[in-house]
Order: sequence, then C-alpha cells, then structure tokens
Amino acid sequence: MMRFAYIKFLYILIPLFFLAFIYNFFFKNVVIYRYSLAAYLARRVQVFPYFRTVFFLIRMLILGVLAFLILKPQLPDRRSQINVEGIDIMLLLDCSGSMVCFDDLQDRRSRMEIAKKEAINFIEQRDADAVGLVVFGNGALSACPLTHDKAILREIVSKLDLGTMVDERSTLLAHGMLAALNRLKKTNSLSRILIVLTDGQPSMNDVPIHLPLSIAQEMKVKVYTVGIGSEQGGYSFGPHGMLMSEGAQLNEQLLQHIADQTGGCFYRARNAREMHEIYRDINQLEKRTMPVNLYARYYDVFEPFLWFVIFLVMSELLLSLFVWKTL
Repeated sequence: MMRFAYIKFLYILIPLFFLAFIYNFFFKNVVIYRYSLAAYLARRVQVFPYFRTVFFLIRMLILGVLAFLILKPQLPDRRSQINVEGIDIMLLLDCSGSMVCFDDLQDRRSRMEIAKKEAINFIEQRDADAVGLVVFGNGALSACPLTHDKAILREIVSKLDLGTMVDERSTLLAHGMLAALNRLKKTNSLSRILIVLTDGQPSMNDVPIHLPLSIAQEMKVKVYTVGIGSEQGGYSFGPHGMLMSEGAQLNEQLLQHIADQTGGCFYRARNAREMHEIYRDINQLEKRTMPVNLYARYYDVFEPFLWFVIFLVMSELLLSLFVWKTL
C-alpha cells in the first residue's frame, strides 16, 4: 500500500488550499477595464466570461499534484519483505466500576488510567507482535481484533472509559476470557498469550472458570494474570468530594490458579510503578519467527505525477495563447 513519508505537511497544505478557494470565490475583486473605444474593441475581442475560473481550477490542480508530491508518496518494495520475531497477544482489561478507585494517596490516578497508560507503553514496545484488546464488565466486548496497526490500537485504548463499552456493574472475568480466546483461536501463530488485568472478585452470574481454563489449555495459550490494587483496598471520591476507603476485593488465589494452569505467571500491581515493572517483565516473553507485511525498502513514486503536472502547465499555456486570448 502507498504511504507518505512527510504526511505532517498536510496540516499546512490543506488550510492553504481552503483559504485559496475562499479568497478566489468570495473576496477576490474582478478587474474592470474602461476604454474610450470600448464599443470598437468589443466587436474585435471575443470574451469568454468563465475562462478565469477554468484557469484557476487548472492552477489549483497543478498545486494539488505538487502538494501531493511534497508528501513524498512511496510504495513498498515487495522483494524486501522480512521475517520478524512476533507472537499473538490479547489484552483483557477489567472495566468494572471498581476500576475508578486509586491505591496511592500520592498518585491519585485511577486504576483505569494507570492500566491504560501502561498498556499503551507495552503496545508501543511490541512492534513485531499482533496485539488485540477485549474489555469486560457486566459482559465482554472485543474492542480491537489482533492487529499490527499499533496506532489504531493505541487510540482505542486511550479512549477507553468506564461505562462506554460495557456495563460496569459486574465483573464477568470468565466471559472476558472466553471472548479473548475466541479471537486467539482464529490465528495461525504457534505462540499465543493472554494478559488479564482485573481488580475484583468475579461476579456470581459469571460462567465457571474451568470453561475458559480448559479451552486455554487445549489451545496452549499462556495466561498472565495481573491483579490491580493493594491488599488494604483502594480509595474513591464520594459525595461532595469526600475521600472514601474501599475494601480489597481481589481474588488473588483465583488469578494464581489461572496462571498456574496455563503456564503463565501471576503478578500483583499495588501502584503505577509495580504495574510498569510487570509489563516490563512480560515484555521479555518468548518470541518466534513469523512472516508479517513489514518491508525494509520503499521507493518514491513521482514520475507519472510529474508528467501530469507538465501536461497541465502546457494545457494552460496553449489555452491562453491560442484559445482564450485576453488583454
């Protein structure tokens, strides 16, 4: 697919083109010539009232193509496809209501804010891996399938908020695991992992945990569980901004059991620093060689567009010399 090496120039070029159109059609004054022999000249000069618009559009098209070339369009060299180290990773993020709490009085960012920030940092470090996202609360939703497009995945994670994608009034952990495993089963990768981040006890209406565990074992998916929150519980803001203490609800034994049964690891994240260290440890996971659409070389595409610009310039010149002769 075509890419642009200098795509940021669009922030300058698009406003300039917009202003040029606005000026030409709304603010530009038409020049009127007055001659003493106007009647005599009118019989000898053939006037086309809209030729100026035609010339203007030709010139804007020329400038548009030149602006396109400034962006430096490039195509990948198909012969330069390379093999990279990569695995398939699904992130499973708890979006229940307790994620609004915070655990450090010196850092009052919510558990959700910290989880999102560290998840984005982790995604940025996994350039060669396919990463996807599932969120769960009172239900589960696949927010992003496995993808190598880290920009769109970072955008989705950054816009996550409690109550926007799933109902936050429950913690259906097993439902979330089933949705994430369903995404992983459609891949051909031999190395697949699931990273679970939660701060609560699964709700009573959740399906039995042995169901996703048996599927993960059959698919040979490693599950890394991360329990968010301190042993003493967290804090939240109550009515009128009052600081309220929340009791600890994390089922540490369950998360340890999930990790042990699938060959993964269990971590406890009590604050933002520990969360960062956990992602750093997970980032050292085993890798395997797999082909993806990454290319080492690109070549510039400019010659056909340059000939098109030359054609437009010559067209304007011929029209002004032989078709629409003006004073």
